[in-house]
Amino acid sequence: MSNFILGLQSLFEWHMLLYILIGTLVGLFVGAVPGLNDTNILTLFLSFAVFMDPFPAIILMTAVFIACQTAGSIPAILINIPGTPSTAASTLEGYPMTKKGMAGQALGCSFASSFSGSVLGGIMALILAPILGKYALSFGPPEMFMLALFGMTAVASLTGNSIGKGLLAAALGLLAGTIGTDYFVGVNRSTFGVLELYGGVPQVPLLLGLFGVSELYSLIRKKSIVSSDRSAAHTDVASQWQGFKSAFRFRFTMLFSSVIGFVIGVIPGTGATIASFTSYGLARSVSKAPQEFGKGCYEGLVATDAANNGSVPGSIVPALTLGIPGSGTTVLFISVFMMHGLTPGPSFFSSHIVESNAIFITVVLVGAIATLAGMLASRYMIKIVSLPIYVLGPVIASFCLLGAYICRGKVNDIYIMLAFSVLAFFLKKFHYPLPAFLLGDILGSIIEPNFFRSLSISNNDYSVFFTRPICIALWLMIAATLLMPAYINLRNARRQAAK
Repeated sequence: MSNFILGLQSLFEWHMLLYILIGTLVGLFVGAVPGLNDTNILTLFLSFAVFMDPFPAIILMTAVFIACQTAGSIPAILINIPGTPSTAASTLEGYPMTKKGMAGQALGCSFASSFSGSVLGGIMALILAPILGKYALSFGPPEMFMLALFGMTAVASLTGNSIGKGLLAAALGLLAGTIGTDYFVGVNRSTFGVLELYGGVPQVPLLLGLFGVSELYSLIRKKSIVSSDRSAAHTDVASQWQGFKSAFRFRFTMLFSSVIGFVIGVIPGTGATIASFTSYGLARSVSKAPQEFGKGCYEGLVATDAANNGSVPGSIVPALTLGIPGSGTTVLFISVFMMHGLTPGPSFFSSHIVESNAIFITVVLVGAIATLAGMLASRYMIKIVSLPIYVLGPVIASFCLLGAYICRGKVNDIYIMLAFSVLAFFLKKFHYPLPAFLLGDILGSIIEPNFFRSLSISNNDYSVFFTRPICIALWLMIAATLLMPAYINLRNARRQAAK
């Protein structure tokens, strides 16, 4: 308790509070602009971190990290373009709510869920960091392969109306994830001589193509995102507060998703995207009204956004306790420490326990500040959903083009975005779930290398995937997710018959 109090006191100095405020405002701006993300802005920040003390620099980076995750849901909900890759899951329920004239309620629900994820994740990190950091090492290549396979299966089977189409969409995404230079042999695969594809399909252009440009194709014949019979008056402060309160009707889902996000965040190499999609699939499987998912329901949005923000403190835990990044962004945290001659690890965490506690307390503080500031700012951003498409369409197209280009500064990334937008158009036309395709592509970089690493350490013995305790547990979870849609349909049929 004394270390917690000392950590709290260290934050309540004017310069530390200023860092937290600046980081929160920068993170909110970056998260709300499609194409920018926390990794981009924090990479630029490294050049300034050299001239700062390490812990103030990390506090500032933590504030940006949390606020960016919170604000990434704003464009995902309003215009179906995720502000960050991890908020792609927020489009599943947030954008349908916007189209029903419930943009204010959706944003309020999102902020409440993000706030709870940050608070619960920060508290769990404060209590469990020394313990969970050690257990994260028990996930070797076989366990990582099985975890990624479980995440892909859960989303593929539970986000669409057809389990077959979901699994096929995930397989197509996995195929797209193999584009680039082979991890082991070094052979270029499916690059067609395009240099920009040698390192794989860039995530930001793919994301903008799947969700941004493809949505423009369906909006061309509409007058606005919100139909004229749904008043824009439903997007005021009162509607946000209504959505904020409605999120807490699903307290179990909020707690459950925050825990899932935190635990998945602790596992090195996973991150918020896997956490939010996995949480969504599991929430639907245990929901009392699974038929409402995908149509704009509060419970689904609570699941995605609570897990998204809950994974952030989880990903910081292995970075501090083991020196192993829990996500791509926390690699930059380790870089800041090493630039100042500090090496994160078990001895680092024990010798800097006060400063480590201050980092996790920052997660909670920024969660509250970002929620308040986001609700104030979104009062004005909400109004864009009532703009006519002939005004809003070019704005969205400009954001997509700019976001695809500034990702790496390459013109070919724009063509990659357009190619995936055409693919997304046909996937949606024939009712193949885009989230399954996206997660298949993201998890490809985890599934393939860990599969071959597992065979390497086991001398090509496939039993390594069936004999380790964690792998067996994950196989059982995969079987449960594949059977869950049939159970949900049977349960719904029995309820209809009872009525």
